[in-house]
Amino acid sequence: MYWFLLFLAVVAVWLLVLALLARRVWGQAKALTRELVAAQSKLEAAQSTSGSGQTREEAHAPA
Repeated sequence: MYWFLLFLAVVAVWLLVLALLARRVWGQAKALTRELVAAQSKLEAAQSTSGSGQTREEAHAPA
């Protein structure tokens, strides 16, 4: 009986550790996504104000 309770306690501790790690990774993923969206918005704003709207490949294409 005591071995079973000890096993349940170990399982509970492992689940707690996994939950904390998952929460940490989720927070980092959210921050990274937020940073990527901000960078994409900044890039789109820079491209829209940079001129004719041609991409770099179109500008260098032979006529």
